[in-house]
Amino acid sequence: MSETQKTDSLSLGLYVTPDVTARRLNKVIRIYLDYNEDPSKETVLQGLIDPMTLSRILKDSNFWVSYSLEQKILNKIEETFPLGEAFFNMGKDFFLSDSFEILPSDDVQVEFEELISRLPLLIDHYLRYVNVKAIHYSTNSIKFEFNFDKKVNEHSYDLIFLSGILHGAAILFQVSECKTTLIETNLSAINSHFFAESKITKFNSKKTIIEISWAECKIKVGKTNINKISPAFESKTFVISSINEADKGQYSYIDLNDIFSKSKELYIENRDLEAAVEVLKSLRNELMIKQKSITKDLKIARNIQRGIIPQRIPDWKGLQFAVSFMPMQEVSGDYYDYFNFGSNRLGVLVSDVSGHGVPAAFITAISKLLFTNYKLDSPSEILGNANSELLDLVKQQGYLTCFYGIFDSDYEMTYSIAGHPRPILMKSKTKEIIILDGEGTFLGMFDDAREHFRDYKIKLEPGDKLFVFTDGLIEGQNDDGEQFQQENLIKYILESADMDVKSSVDFIMKSFNHYCRGTDQGDDITLLGIGLSLNMEAFDKHQLEAEKNFNNENYEVAAEHLMKANSILPNDLGILLLLGKCYAKIRNYTEAIKYLDEYNSLKTYNADSHLILGYCFYKLENYGRAELELQKSISLRSGNLPALYNLAKTFTKENYPDKAVDVIQKILNLDPTYIPAIKLKRFLAKKMS
Repeated sequence: MSETQKTDSLSLGLYVTPDVTARRLNKVIRIYLDYNEDPSKETVLQGLIDPMTLSRILKDSNFWVSYSLEQKILNKIEETFPLGEAFFNMGKDFFLSDSFEILPSDDVQVEFEELISRLPLLIDHYLRYVNVKAIHYSTNSIKFEFNFDKKVNEHSYDLIFLSGILHGAAILFQVSECKTTLIETNLSAINSHFFAESKITKFNSKKTIIEISWAECKIKVGKTNINKISPAFESKTFVISSINEADKGQYSYIDLNDIFSKSKELYIENRDLEAAVEVLKSLRNELMIKQKSITKDLKIARNIQRGIIPQRIPDWKGLQFAVSFMPMQEVSGDYYDYFNFGSNRLGVLVSDVSGHGVPAAFITAISKLLFTNYKLDSPSEILGNANSELLDLVKQQGYLTCFYGIFDSDYEMTYSIAGHPRPILMKSKTKEIIILDGEGTFLGMFDDAREHFRDYKIKLEPGDKLFVFTDGLIEGQNDDGEQFQQENLIKYILESADMDVKSSVDFIMKSFNHYCRGTDQGDDITLLGIGLSLNMEAFDKHQLEAEKNFNNENYEVAAEHLMKANSILPNDLGILLLLGKCYAKIRNYTEAIKYLDEYNSLKTYNADSHLILGYCFYKLENYGRAELELQKSISLRSGNLPALYNLAKTFTKENYPDKAVDVIQKILNLDPTYIPAIKLKRFLAKKMS
């Protein structure tokens, strides 16, 4: 690239990180030019920015510019034109025009407080150098902390702009007595016109905190009603022009007949337009009814798919799992799962179905059933069998790529690949990046695919992390059409080398989202991180001590060791279940419920966990939840006498003696000598007599 080309590229921001949407500059420049018709103003701007970049700022709503370029232009404009009011109005206008993007994707209506909590997502659409998070919620108020990137200086424009966004939200929801208060700021001063109670502001602080508070919110807002309730708003620009002396004495003549003729034509056209509008309204209503029906069906499909795709994968013998799952639409063609092969092996799967939406989601549901049925020693054999089944079921109307790995208790993984992107392994000790071997071919397309599947082996050591992903990740694009690609993924894997696997996955996806900011997601995206804990020796020690003390009925000591083990592997099923049992034994039912709920959220389908959970709710006199958990335990294990007995006691407490007697009879049919049931039956007989 020549030096001239490079200079032009620099002016367009290609070699500097774009930090802020050009929409703000667009607005400011237009107001600046309209404020005074002095042609020298354009010359001033051209001295600051090249014509190509200026043209793109004024025409391209998706263009982003650097912080330094925006500040350079704003500082020059402010020499002759105050910008505070413009930034405040921009914040209001931007929110009212873009709030649609942060509302729920279906027709659910949200309250003011819930939408305000989503504001960090919207602000990220405008500024990349500000990280926003809610730090305090109370009745009718929320505090936000604004953390500015170290490479920029906090500026009053941004705070006024953010205040405008909050006021825009209040306008949309018709909030009464809404106040935006600047609590703390790095700045030494700011125009108090844009914030309430500015006297309490702490200036020159290390933090920037803004609080929004309100008295009452009258409405809820959703995508189906936002256009009906959103108030009309308009940015006002005043243009002052001088009278040209040379034009004095010149007159224009108006023919009234022409005016009457034009009025008649406009009347006829207006009547025709009104008729067309009525037709369009009718068609719009029909479309809305159909859209609601489709939205409802997609919502059902999404919930079904959520049921077949695990939201989390539990820890397994020191292996920890973290997943980022981003469907492009309501339902996804990406799919991941795990499979228990007895107590000493675990299978892990990531696949990507061709296409998107409902057809792709349908094939993922079929794949779920197929892979669940195959518990073979060889992943390549599993893929071969799945391919044959898919050919029969899908008839080559779709295909999928797949990675399938099986871990043993020594952390050796046998894996096979079917046309899927090759996973990336990072070695903890050396920070070496290894791209796994294997290719294979698609599933569901070729009769001879089995011949192309091979088994490979790798072994994980403490601290190692393996990343399995779908091609939607590496094919994501920025606003210049450049793909994220494997090189960037490896870069962020190395930058997160010292993080645990969950933090590493979060860091990679945050970096990916910043890279692709301003563009639409083009494919389903899945990233599965698998890491082997560095603290297995300490974990095994605490687990052993916990089990020994639990067996010796030293439940409090056991709970202490279990909590330490849980801090190392938070999703280990054995630790979560034993914690629930321990706290139930020492009658700390609230803590027992906490860990048993966490255990059951990992879809363990364990009759004992639901039994203990039901008992804990019974002791806390939450009989409705106790009944629900005990019924689950009974459904998972037929002839579950303890669960049946506790259910009978629950019905007794709920004053349903007939139901209690029916359950007792079931118990005695199973075991006529079950003493607790016999005693409860006698008690009920006396009570009912």
